[in-house]
Amino acid sequence: MQVELLDYTSDAEYRIGLMAAECYDSNKEREACLRRAKSCKDSGHLATLRFAYATLRVSDISRVCSHQLVRHAHLSYLQRSQRYVKEEDIVYCDPIAVNTLPQNLEAWWKTLQDSSEELYLRLVNDKVMKKEDARFILPQGCSTSVTVTGNLQAWFDFVNLRTGKHAQAEIRDVALEIQKQLREVVAPNIFA
Repeated sequence: MQVELLDYTSDAEYRIGLMAAECYDSNKEREACLRRAKSCKDSGHLATLRFAYATLRVSDISRVCSHQLVRHAHLSYLQRSQRYVKEEDIVYCDPIAVNTLPQNLEAWWKTLQDSSEELYLRLVNDKVMKKEDARFILPQGCSTSVTVTGNLQAWFDFVNLRTGKHAQAEIRDVALEIQKQLREVVAPNIFA
């Protein structure tokens, strides 16, 4: 899994605090705005976070993970298309549980992946089916990439929901890495 921060509102916390000053007819000096942004987050006035955004590219995740990611309706997505892109040398993102399977079941798992890839490539290379139809045979464990953009309120909600102990491991790892990058680069007090 890889997460790359592509674009974001520079000086996001200042901007959030400056916009939030409208609500309170408040001081617009820099330090006051930074304190206000943190205070808004801490008090639950999260609508103020909509005045800053971040765009990230998430790659080397399974389609299972991408389906969980795109369920967050307040974020916007562009995903690698299996309709238009020929899948060659497919990389699979297997759950850790595969490593705990008895050897015969782990071998069966790998055989099914190899067989689906072989059939897909034969269908596409021999022009028996279009890529958009042949992709139906591919497992959900195929790796994919997604570019995601949204305001910081949407990212805050995503991080809170997907870093929980009940989140599936792969999406939790993605969310933790997104949180780390947003904390380190974009808005340290909001994503602390």
